[in-house]
Amino acid sequence: MHLINRRQFLQWSGALGGGIAAGALLPLPSLAQKESLSKGENEEMKWAGCAINCGSKCPLRVFVKEGKITRIETDNTQEDEFGAHQVRACVRGRSSRFKVYNPNRLLYPLKRVGKRGEGKFVRISWEEAIETIAQKLLQVKEKYGNEAIYVNYATGTTGGIMSRCTKGPWARLLAQFGGHLNYYNSYSTAQITDGLKHFYGTSAGSDIANIAHSKLVVMFGNNPVETRMSGGGTGYSYKEALQKSGAKIIHFDPRYSDSMVGACDEWIPIAPGTDAALIAAMAYVMINEDLHDKAFLDRYCVGFSRETLPDSAPENSSYEDYVMGRGEDQTPKTPEWAERITKIPAQTIRRLAKEIATTKPCFIAQGWGAQRQFNGEQSSRAIATLAAMTGNIGMLGGNNGARETSTLSIDPAWLPSKNPIKDSISCFLWTDAILHGEEMTDIKDGVRGTQKLKSSIKFLWNTGGNCLINQHSDSNRTAKILEDETLCEMIVDINIVRTPSNRYADIILPDATHLEQEDFIRASAGYSSDRPYVIYCQKAIEPLGECKGVYEMCTLLAERLGGESFKAEFTEGRTQVEWLEHLWNQTRAKKPELPSFEEMRQRGLYKAPRAKKPKVMFEGFVQNPEANPLKTPSGKIEIYSEELAQKAATWILPEGAKITPLPEFINTKEGPLDPAREQFPLQFFGYHYKGTTHSSFWESAPIREINPHEAWINPMDAKARGIKTGDRVLVFNRFGKIIVTAKVTPKIMPGVSVCHQGGWYKPKNGIDEGGCINTLTTLEPSPIAKGNPQHSILVQIRKV
Repeated sequence: MHLINRRQFLQWSGALGGGIAAGALLPLPSLAQKESLSKGENEEMKWAGCAINCGSKCPLRVFVKEGKITRIETDNTQEDEFGAHQVRACVRGRSSRFKVYNPNRLLYPLKRVGKRGEGKFVRISWEEAIETIAQKLLQVKEKYGNEAIYVNYATGTTGGIMSRCTKGPWARLLAQFGGHLNYYNSYSTAQITDGLKHFYGTSAGSDIANIAHSKLVVMFGNNPVETRMSGGGTGYSYKEALQKSGAKIIHFDPRYSDSMVGACDEWIPIAPGTDAALIAAMAYVMINEDLHDKAFLDRYCVGFSRETLPDSAPENSSYEDYVMGRGEDQTPKTPEWAERITKIPAQTIRRLAKEIATTKPCFIAQGWGAQRQFNGEQSSRAIATLAAMTGNIGMLGGNNGARETSTLSIDPAWLPSKNPIKDSISCFLWTDAILHGEEMTDIKDGVRGTQKLKSSIKFLWNTGGNCLINQHSDSNRTAKILEDETLCEMIVDINIVRTPSNRYADIILPDATHLEQEDFIRASAGYSSDRPYVIYCQKAIEPLGECKGVYEMCTLLAERLGGESFKAEFTEGRTQVEWLEHLWNQTRAKKPELPSFEEMRQRGLYKAPRAKKPKVMFEGFVQNPEANPLKTPSGKIEIYSEELAQKAATWILPEGAKITPLPEFINTKEGPLDPAREQFPLQFFGYHYKGTTHSSFWESAPIREINPHEAWINPMDAKARGIKTGDRVLVFNRFGKIIVTAKVTPKIMPGVSVCHQGGWYKPKNGIDEGGCINTLTTLEPSPIAKGNPQHSILVQIRKV
C-alpha cells in the first residue's frame, strides 16, 4: 500500500507536521482590529465553504502562499448585528487545512490486494482504475440489470453542487448509463419524514425565529445550539430569538445538552423512546380539565374525537378514546401510567400539561433524536398532536411540533439527472438488498416503485461517506456482509482520506476537497433560518497528488463506457465551471436579484436580505383550510390515518413490530420496558457532538484532543459499577462491545448512558477500540419508514 511518504507530506503541508495551524483555531480579530489585518507577503485569499453535513454550511477564507494553504479564517464581512452578521465557521470548518494535509490523505487510486476488510491496497494508475470499474459495471449491467447498481446514501459532501455525494455527477452518469436502484428517506430523518407525512403531508416546521414572538418554548430532544452551532446555523437564531421574547423554555431530553446552557427554565429528563406516552398523559389531563382546543381539533383535524373519525374507522378508535381508556387496550393514559414508562413524576406531567395548554403562542418542536427509535414514527406524530391539541399551529410564535426549517433559501439548480429506474429501497436497508434483494417486497420491506426487487445489489458506489460500516448499524454483522465477495461483487469508494468504510472497497478513488475545486456550497443544505446566503468556492490550491473532482472522474468513466458520444451526452460539452455557470443562470432566471455568475466567482460569498417575517408553517391552511388543504388524503391534519390503518392490516411485520393509525405509545425491542433490560439495564444512544460531524473530522487528532470521546453515565449508575470519570469502560450488548472513557455526570438521567456518534470502527479481538456506537445497534428497521432505529439500544457497562 502506498499513500504518501513523510517527505512528500512535509512538502505539501508546509511542515504542518500533523497539527492544525494556530491561525485556524485562533478567534477572529475584533472589528477595530480587522481593518488593520492584512494578508501576509505574497499571500492570496480565496473564498471556500464547509460542505460537511452538520446543518450549517459556513464560508471560509483560505490564505495561500506559493501554492500551499497557510491558514484558514472565516467570514469577516459586515458587522456583528444579528441579521447582518458574520457567518462564522466553527472549529471544525476552520480546521479544514488539516483535512487537506492529513497524513491519512488519499492521493492516488488504490486497488485491493487482500481479502475485503483487511485494508490491503496497492497504488494503481487512473487508467487501470477506470478500466477495472468500467469492465465490472458493464458486466453487472448485462448479467443482472441496472437494478443491481446502487449509489449508497452519504452526506460527507452534501453541501456541494458538483462535489455532491449522491445527487451529483455519479447519479447523472449512472442514470444515463441505464439507471440504478434508488433509495428514499435518510439515516437522520426517516421516521419523522414518514410519520409527519401521514400526519400533515410534510415534515417541515416553522422557522425558529418565530420564538421571538413566543411566550413558551417546548423542545423535545432538540439541540440546535450544539448540532447547528455556527453563524450559519439555527443555534444562533434560537439564542437571538429567545433574547427578544424572553419566553420560558422547557426541554424534554434524557441529556442536558448545550442548548440548555443559559437558556432553559426547566430540564425534564425523559426515558428515550417514551415521548408518545408523555403526550398521551398530557392529553388525559387536558381532556379531563377541558383545556384542549376543541374548536381547532374539530375544524382542522381528523380522528381526535369520535365525531371527526373517518367512516372506515372502527368504534372507539379516536385518539380521545385511546387516551381515556375506551380503546383496544382499555387503559386510561393517566400521568401515573406515564410515570412508570417515562420516569417523569405524575405531578410534573399534570403541571406541565396545564401550562402548555394555557400559554399561547407556544413554540413546540422536536429534534431528530426523538424519532430515531423503533417507535419513532409514533413519537413524531404524538409531539405533533400536542401542537394540534393546544391550537398552536399556523400562528406567529407557534409551531406544528416538527423540527424548525428555514424561511428563505438560495439553492443553485442541481446537476440534471433523471433515473429511468423507479425501484427504490429505504436507504437503511441496503445490507438487506445485498443479502436477499430478490426477496424484498413492498408490503414486507417497504420497497417503492415496484412490488418486488428484480436483483440484489451487485455493484455498490460509496462516495463522500462512511455509511458502509461506520454510520450503518451492527458494524460486526455489516462487516461480514461486505467481506463476502459472492454477494456484492464490486465496491467502489470515493473519498479524501482512508476511512473504516473504504477498507471494504475493491477500488478507492482519491477525491478533491472543497478547497481544491470550484463549486457552489448550498447554504440551504443547512438551516440558515431567515438569513440565506450562498458560497462560491474559488479553488484555493491545485488538488494534491493525483486527486480529481468527481465530475472529472465521471467524465473519464463516461468515455470508457460509451466513447466520445456518451461522454458528450454526459458533459453536454461543458466543463465543471461551465456547468456551474449554467446552473447558476437557471437560478437567476427565477431570482433575478442574484448577482451574475462572474460576480459570484469574484466575490465568493453572497448574503441575501433578511426575511421580514419568519416562515409560519400552515398559516394559509389555518386561515382557509378549504382553499389551502394539506397534502394528506383528507386535506386535514390526520391524527387518525386511514393510510396507516391500511398498512397495519396488510403489511408483513417482524415479530414485535406494530403499526397503528393513531400516535400511540408502542413498547419496542431495545426499549424502556423490554425484558432484556434485566441483562442490559441501561438505555444507550449516540448524540451529535461539536467535535465531529457524524464521522467527519474524527481523523483530525487536534479536534479529538479538545473533544474527547466519552460515555456519559449518571453518578448513581456509576457508583453501582465502581466507575469514576476517566476510567476506561466496556459498553456491551448482544451485538458487540466498545471501549470508551467514562464521564460521570448528572447531565444524563439515571438508567441512561450516551456517547457521541462518529467514532471510527476499529475492531480488535472482538472489541471495537474506536468506540463506534454502531457496533451496538441493530439492522432491524422501524416498521413504517423502514428507518434507522439507532437510538434504541440496551447495554451493560463495566469498568475495564
